[in-house]
Amino acid sequence: MSDIEEYGRKDKRREGARRRDSFGSDDDEGSDGYDTRRARYSDDDEEEEDDDDNDDELRREGFLVDDDDEEEVPGDDERRRERRKKKKKRRHTERVEEDDDGLDEEDLALVAENTNQEVGTKFKRLKRGRSSRVDDDDELRAELDDLMDTGDQGRKDDLGLFDDGVESDISEHDYRTSRRMDRGRNDDGEDSDGLVDDPLSAPRRRRPAHDNARDNIDAGAGARNRRDVSEREGGVANYIFDSLESIDDDTWMELQDIFGDGEEYAFAMEAAQTPHESYRNKTLADVFEPAELEAKMMTQADDDIRTTDIPERIQMRAAGHAESLRPLSDDEVGEEATWIVSQLHKRHMRMKELRSRDDEADGAALFKHAEFLSERFLAGVVEVLKHMSHDFYEVPYIYRHCRELFVTGENDDEGDESAVREWLTMDDLWSLYDHEQQFRGFLASRRHVLNLIRRLSGDSGDTAAISHSDYVYASEVVLSANCVEDVSDVVEWLQARYGREMRGWAATQQTKRAQSGVGAWEQAERDGTDRLVARMGISARQVGENTLERSTHVVEDSSSDALPLEAARELVGARFATAESALRAGVATFAAQLAVDPYVRRHVRTYCEAHARVVVRATDRGLREITDAEHPAFAFKFLRQKPVAEFSGSAQFLAISRAVDDGLLRLAFSLTDEYRFDGKNDDAVFATDAERSAMVIARQLEKHVRSFAVHDAADAWNTVRYDAVLQAARAMLPLVWRETAQRLRAQAAEYVGDMCRRALQTRIDVQPPRPNARVIVVAGGGFDASSRGALRVVYVDEHGRAREDFSADSMRRGADGVDGDGVAPLVALLQRRPADVVAVAGMALQTRRLYEDVRLLVDDHCARNSADVMVTYAQDDAARLWWDCDAARAELPAMRREERYCVAVARMLQDAPAAYAALGPDVLKLRLHPAQRLVDAATLLPAVQRAFTNVVAKTGVDVNLAAAHPHLAHVLPFVAGLGPRKAHAILSRVSPSDPLESRNDLVTRKLCTRVVFVNCASFLRIRPATADALDATRIHPQDYILAYKMALDALDIEEDDEDSGRRRPGSKHGPARYVAEVMRNAPEKLDDLDLVGYAEELKRKHLLKLETLKFIKHELQHPDEDPREAFEQPDDRRVLEMLTGEIIGETLREDGSSLVSATIMRVQPRFAIARLDSGLEGFISVANVTDYRIEAVSDELSPGQSIVAVVKRIDLEKMSLDLSMRQADIDEAVRRSQSTVPDASQVDKYFDLDSESVLRERAKALKQKSTARMRTIPHPLFKPLNSREAEQYLASRPRGDCVIRPSSRGVDHIAITWKVAEGLFQHIDVQERDKPSDTALGSTFLVGDAAYTDLDELVAFHVDPIARKLEEAKRNPKFYDPETDPLYASQPVATILGVNDYTDEYRSRRQDLWESRTARHLDTLAQSTGRGSYCISLSLVKPGSLVLAFKPTPTYAGIMKWTARVEPNEFKLGERGRYPDISGLINGFKRMQTTTQKPVARQPAYEESRSSRSNGRSYGDSGSRWDRDGRSSRSNAWGDHPAPSSSSQRQSGAAASRWDS
Repeated sequence: MSDIEEYGRKDKRREGARRRDSFGSDDDEGSDGYDTRRARYSDDDEEEEDDDDNDDELRREGFLVDDDDEEEVPGDDERRRERRKKKKKRRHTERVEEDDDGLDEEDLALVAENTNQEVGTKFKRLKRGRSSRVDDDDELRAELDDLMDTGDQGRKDDLGLFDDGVESDISEHDYRTSRRMDRGRNDDGEDSDGLVDDPLSAPRRRRPAHDNARDNIDAGAGARNRRDVSEREGGVANYIFDSLESIDDDTWMELQDIFGDGEEYAFAMEAAQTPHESYRNKTLADVFEPAELEAKMMTQADDDIRTTDIPERIQMRAAGHAESLRPLSDDEVGEEATWIVSQLHKRHMRMKELRSRDDEADGAALFKHAEFLSERFLAGVVEVLKHMSHDFYEVPYIYRHCRELFVTGENDDEGDESAVREWLTMDDLWSLYDHEQQFRGFLASRRHVLNLIRRLSGDSGDTAAISHSDYVYASEVVLSANCVEDVSDVVEWLQARYGREMRGWAATQQTKRAQSGVGAWEQAERDGTDRLVARMGISARQVGENTLERSTHVVEDSSSDALPLEAARELVGARFATAESALRAGVATFAAQLAVDPYVRRHVRTYCEAHARVVVRATDRGLREITDAEHPAFAFKFLRQKPVAEFSGSAQFLAISRAVDDGLLRLAFSLTDEYRFDGKNDDAVFATDAERSAMVIARQLEKHVRSFAVHDAADAWNTVRYDAVLQAARAMLPLVWRETAQRLRAQAAEYVGDMCRRALQTRIDVQPPRPNARVIVVAGGGFDASSRGALRVVYVDEHGRAREDFSADSMRRGADGVDGDGVAPLVALLQRRPADVVAVAGMALQTRRLYEDVRLLVDDHCARNSADVMVTYAQDDAARLWWDCDAARAELPAMRREERYCVAVARMLQDAPAAYAALGPDVLKLRLHPAQRLVDAATLLPAVQRAFTNVVAKTGVDVNLAAAHPHLAHVLPFVAGLGPRKAHAILSRVSPSDPLESRNDLVTRKLCTRVVFVNCASFLRIRPATADALDATRIHPQDYILAYKMALDALDIEEDDEDSGRRRPGSKHGPARYVAEVMRNAPEKLDDLDLVGYAEELKRKHLLKLETLKFIKHELQHPDEDPREAFEQPDDRRVLEMLTGEIIGETLREDGSSLVSATIMRVQPRFAIARLDSGLEGFISVANVTDYRIEAVSDELSPGQSIVAVVKRIDLEKMSLDLSMRQADIDEAVRRSQSTVPDASQVDKYFDLDSESVLRERAKALKQKSTARMRTIPHPLFKPLNSREAEQYLASRPRGDCVIRPSSRGVDHIAITWKVAEGLFQHIDVQERDKPSDTALGSTFLVGDAAYTDLDELVAFHVDPIARKLEEAKRNPKFYDPETDPLYASQPVATILGVNDYTDEYRSRRQDLWESRTARHLDTLAQSTGRGSYCISLSLVKPGSLVLAFKPTPTYAGIMKWTARVEPNEFKLGERGRYPDISGLINGFKRMQTTTQKPVARQPAYEESRSSRSNGRSYGDSGSRWDRDGRSSRSNAWGDHPAPSSSSQRQSGAAASRWDS
């Protein structure tokens, strides 16, 4: 037993050494985790535990048995065994971790030397270990917060390593693999073999030869042994195997003979655990919400971005698509260059046409210096794209260090180095960067479709479904595609062609993705219409190929004499009942096939892109809301056929889309030049225009489907094919219009993003007022003065730290010797602390007076102390956003928000990019462009943040300074190659106590991976540059060797072997010392160097470095130069806008149209001073108070009075306005502001002024109608009703009752409605005269030619007399009422017509009923008397009038009618017949008949009435032709009159004929 125990102890020691070797070191520098362990036992127990461990190991191996165990019951034995296993496992894990912590770098080096293995710093995941014993979620949260605050040590090695051109020991692939292995571990954090390994430790060692022998023994033990071994967990089985690794084969065989194969001890090796035994480590996802992890950038995706050796912005742009992170091949880069240049050239030509008309578009134009057909330009684009697509270099690096790719020298006889041509600007490179991403998306789509085609062909093992011709056709279409839409067309074509097979795949894979319906070809096979389509003479594919103009497929129907209906008759049967329906189905099938053909769609898309026009119309809601030029949609509420190309370089389409979404506008695309809007029915006009657009496309495609055969069948088939093409066009155009709208929105969003970026870049691309400026900020105006005073003064040192502050109420020196309370403290501060700039800021116009007071104080101080201190206004837009945000409160918790405002103002002066970058996403709250709110923030923010990237590329970032002062670190993520995650990883490893000494530290301290280092190295400046002076410049480390060579040549020093061996960048010796010498003492000597000659020498070595040499020379001569724009103090206009919030040209205008409200503050005899709400003061002279002359202003104005005035002039020097209160000026301003007539300068050049005018008049009428409804007239008969409501009100009232109501004709009209009979009402229009106001009642009322002085007189002398005259007519025997005729007593009107709903339809049916009954009544009378008959009845067409109906003879077809108007005192018939009573009217009617002849037979009366109503009037409305001639036809109808002569009959017949016609 002692030999066995000794053997076990030796094995244990070997196992410990092996595990120390495997685990490596977890020193503070390289550890990526954080220790959350807690002590669980004391040091006094260690010796006892070691003894227990030895016994435990022998017990596990089966050599020791506890005596107590034999006496325990089985249940207790099981529980004890489980507790023992858990305790041993815990001790084992803790011991391993202690071993890891105890190994320092020297131990690792010793282990590496003994084992011949390289042991490097290992990568670890940020996780919570089993040994932490931290079960409380709050404790873990606190630890993670501490980690985020103190610098995330958990990520400092996640970036990978490289040194001297050698890749990292652990590649990205190994790292990802290990991460997947780590995620695949069990809940206890162990691998399947039981060893607790670091997830990124070195690759596993190779198994020795005896391991293979051991495998053979395992294999010989049988299946049961293999299964048992594979199921064992914990450290037992692996301990046995790994402890025998040093035994040779002979010894192994000897041991096997002695101890056997181990099967008899298998029971001791079983270490299966129950689920309750496993301990599950808590992950971050178990403790934190996903949103919180995402905000802290602690998700797995963030970790992957952090560790991948690709610039972070490129990874974020990829949005998780692997295709965007794949290096493109040379062939793909060449194709990409061709694709991008063609896109850019087409866009450039459109923009070139616009630049002559739009100055803003000219300022934002791209590729202004490009020659798209130049080979040099194309070659430069290819090389730039290769750097982007293959090397993953970002734009700032390419623009700064690869300028030779796009900058060429011009021929200059004098050898001028500055004579160069820059083919691409920084903005051009960004455009290529964006197009490169678009091409990757196009490439991914194309690859996906090609894989789909190959699968259909059977390449992936599926049954081949696609024919060879279709395979070739689809592949050809995909490979010739120019955009993603072209590729998508192929997918839809495949779904339509092979939908059955693709649905079969979905069924096989049991996918839940929705599949497309039955395709056109499958439906044709089901219905049998494929046979009819085959008779078309040409296929859809052939039509598509014809559109390419490279194929000429001819319609093959010249020999066919069968008409289409005859061919369709063959399909009549189960599916189709008639040949017509079968033919329609065949046409629809052919149209569907045409509509999905890729080439046909491409042809239609191309034509629409070139000829599409946009039509915009205001909706009813838009007409109500878009009333003046102040509305954002006013300029384009009516657009007439605006070409799509005209939307380039503007944000107008985004504004149109927003107005469409809000229901204010209607948008449509058109292919016609016609414009037929009449302002009545926009729906019909839009539908008609859509049909005309489809016909335009049909005519474009018709030439490809037309047969030129000459016979009837060919003509019939041409018609059928044209119908199919027209249907296809109707189906394709909506899709094309959606794509066009989406493209225009994206184009407009890109434009807005670029303009916002330019605006922000203008603000931040500014030098500080003084280098390393120490700033005193004096802020006042807009602060709460109740507690500490109205003014705040803060001293901020050169690093942006607030060192001292105080508050005061005044900075003004007193004339009587009593100064303001802030004068002495400010002067003392200036004497006590050195200051370079005194900045004055505030939020009110009183800041201007503060500025003057401070300027006087500082000037006096400078004169007394010979100091040079600048006094300036300070921009504060970023400070207003930052001073009260969470980040500001967290950084400066002890300060009030007013002091934080002052600190932010100072930082904006010291480092504008850092101050604006501190806003984060809130930077979009700045006013950068009027249309920025129309773009989604997720789309706009990356575009705007490019301003930071561009400016940082100019200046670089001092890493050590950013690490020491967190507010300066906000710009670090905008360094090329970095981003928020990678920048945080660098800052977590750099501190004031452990700064970077050289750029080499980025490599040696493993802060950057290779590609990231290449991108960011030159923009990360190391100050002080103790190792190499070049580290403080913008020269890239890859070009240090050139700088060394230039320094040696400038000093005329020969490079010796010693210096040659010390050329390694960052060396304190060798050529680096000469560079420092040149920069410090002899920069002018660099001018003597022949850079062109040196560049030619390098060119022979295939290195293009002329631009790089020029840049190195400039950096060595001007190492501290700030390339940003020089600081300029704000001008008066900017100060006014900054302090008041007013915007000159928008809220304030000098053209007399700007109305403002103000309060009178001071009144003098000849003028008054008023103050606007913004604090701006206005001067009102006595001449501008009233229209009439006044002696003193006080006669009209007094202090505190609120007024409305017009801005006449803006005095920027005095920061004041000249105002006018004259009523004429105010009326003119109101008229201009309320004018609905658009000014040509305020609207789009395609604005439809005609339609706007028509609809404006309509809106005016509607407004008048609504205004009239709101009138109140002081009269007992007045009711605020419209015509229909008035009729409904009077329906239950007696005949003759009336109401007075508002008129729809305007405020100068009223209407009187009175009840003529049941269901019959007359509306009388009354015009008002002499109205004092629109709402007042006039003093004179006109009804026709009659005038009345009041409403009572009008009712008494006009309405009531008419009612009496009608009652008189009703008492006459000849009066006939069709509704009370006893003949129809069994057919009441209510039963026939239903309830009166007061609609036109009811009136029409009632009119028909009256006419039919009147005709029957007269016919009955004529037949009974044998002569003509007549009657009088009320007029339904003109209520309040009478109708005289006349049937000349019993055989006369139809009746004749005349309308008699009823006036208050008479009846009028025709133009001259005036009769005082009803008898006179009848006699006059008879006399009219005696003077005319008998008319010819006429059409029936009901036909006449219908034709008259169709023209909007009845015959009686205009008095008829007979009335106009002053005579009527007269036949032998009157018993008491003789018959007319024959000549009269001929004349009457002629007249009747003319009447009938």
